[in-house]
Parts: sequence; structure tokens; C-alpha cells
Amino acid sequence: MNWFTWRLHRKQFMIFGVLLALSAALLIPTGIHFWHAYQSALQTCVQNPATPSCSDLPGSLMQSQVDVLIRTTVFAIGLGTPLLLGLFLGSPLIAKEYEEGTNKLVWTQSVSRRKWLTTQLAWALMFAALYGLAVTLLTTWWSHTTNTLYLNRFHTGLFMEQGIVPVAYSVFFTSLGFALSACFRKTLLALGITFALFVVFQTTFSQVIRPRYMAPIAVTAPMGPGAIDEKIPKDAAWVLTRNIIDKNGKSFDSFDVQNMPPECQQIIQNAQTSDGGHAVRVKSAGGRDSLDDCLNQAGIHQTATYQPSYRYWDFQRIEAGIYLGMTLLAVGATYWFVLKRDA
Repeated sequence: MNWFTWRLHRKQFMIFGVLLALSAALLIPTGIHFWHAYQSALQTCVQNPATPSCSDLPGSLMQSQVDVLIRTTVFAIGLGTPLLLGLFLGSPLIAKEYEEGTNKLVWTQSVSRRKWLTTQLAWALMFAALYGLAVTLLTTWWSHTTNTLYLNRFHTGLFMEQGIVPVAYSVFFTSLGFALSACFRKTLLALGITFALFVVFQTTFSQVIRPRYMAPIAVTAPMGPGAIDEKIPKDAAWVLTRNIIDKNGKSFDSFDVQNMPPECQQIIQNAQTSDGGHAVRVKSAGGRDSLDDCLNQAGIHQTATYQPSYRYWDFQRIEAGIYLGMTLLAVGATYWFVLKRDA
């Protein structure tokens, strides 16, 4: 049965192997190039007294059109791998058998439905896990330069292409393709629904579910430029919200003059009058901004919530666990469709 499964799906396995080789041919040399370029720029800026902090590196490296194209391609490889596995490995695996009737031929050759299905799923899931692992190892290694430069591993796109979650994505969407192909028995229909659910799952998790894995850390600061930023760690923190709150806890728009306390509105009006109608920031005697002082005295302050960088791997494990749990459900549904409904 194993030899038969290999013969049946060897073309798909070989095509994915070619795609992996092409991905490696792009990722390995460009990853080495970008890391060496970063190290060279870092050494140069450290030795140059004009830029002792090297703070301009994120805005100067990997910004050319070619570099942006490479970064976009790497993102597409990382995000697209689970989708390709779901579409072209999972979805046709069972539906094609039903459409061509080859499943019944196998079942009449002293092979039970359970053994036939178990062998098919085991091969496909093992291949999806190994392929997803190979791709995520490449993309995570390649992203070392961007992670060091931008400190933004929590960014939606980067989170989804690095670490362990891409492996869980690959296994889940492959199993989802199984379940849909066993349910509808039509390859094109299974392909379309798999694609739609991929978009739904990835969007929902990134926008709605992932921010709630762990309670975010909340910080407050008085009004003033950069006051709230000083409370948020720079090392890959994921900022979820930024708000300005009045003394009653209501969200407040500092740029809406009508919502400001009357005394603060008067400061703006006086400043505009003295400057010919243009809004200006007036400094108090202590050198602070008069408007910020007024807002602070009125009980208005800034708030922010964020996920710290040290929770990155916790989030990776949580999301991978959720997807692996859904994989079990999809595999269970596949068994039910094939062994019970079609019996």
C-alpha cells in the first residue's frame, strides 16, 4: 500500500521538491548577502562618529526596489506554502479518487477503507509536516537580518512565516483539504473552499484571536511628545492600542478642539490669534508645552497596551497548538466521511 501511495502521488511530491529547491536557491544566497551587508553597515556606523548610535540603519538597508521585491517574495513563500499544500496536496487527495472511481478499485483488492485512508493521510500529513518544517527553517533563518534591524517579529506577516506556526499551518490546511474533498467529492469545489477558509482563518486569527492569547500589558503616561513611547519596550513589542483618555475614562481625541476643556481651548485660540490664525504650541514658563500642561491638569492622559517580546514563543506555541487541535478534528471528520457516511 505504501508503494502504491508513492506511485500515485509521486508527481505532487516531486513538484513540491522542485519548489523547495527554488526557494532555497533564492533564500540562502540573499540571506547571506543581507546579513553581511548589515554587519558591514553596522561596523561602519560604529566607527563613524557622525552616527554613533547606528539608528538610521533600519531606514537605509534593504530599501531598494530589488530588496523589497526579495522581501515580498520571501513573505509569499512563507505564507503561501500552507496554502499550496492545502490546495494541491490535501484537496485532490481523496476527491480525485472519488471522481475517477479508483477508491472502489482499491477496496476490492483486499484493502479495507480504513487501511487505505490511513495510509493516504499518513503519507500526506508526514510530507506536509516535513515540507512545512523545511520552508520555515529557511524563512526563519533568512529573517534573522530583518528581525535584528526592525525588531518586529510580532508583525502579522512575520509571525506567520517564522517559528513553529508555519508547520502547524501546513499540517492543518492539508488535513482541511482532506476533509473538504471527502465531504464534497469534487476537486474544484474542495480547492475553492480550502482557499476561502485559508483567507478566513489567517485573517481572523491575526486580527481577532491572536491578540487575546494573553492579557496585554497596559501603561499610562501624561500628555507630551514621546511620553507614552518611553513606557513601551523597543525590542519587538507588539503595540495593540494607543488612546488618549479623559478623567472619566472616555476615549478622547486631542486634536478635536471642541472636546477639550474650555481652558485648553482658550490656549489654542490665543495661540492662533497671536500667529495670524495658525495653530501653534505655546511654551509655558518652565519650557513645557502649555497645552499639554493644561490637558494634564484636566486629568487627560495617554494609555497603551502591548504584548512584550518575551511572549513571542508563548504565542507561537499557543497558535500552533490550536491549529494542531483543529487538524485532529479535520482528520476525524475525514474518517467519518469515508468510513461511516460512505459505508
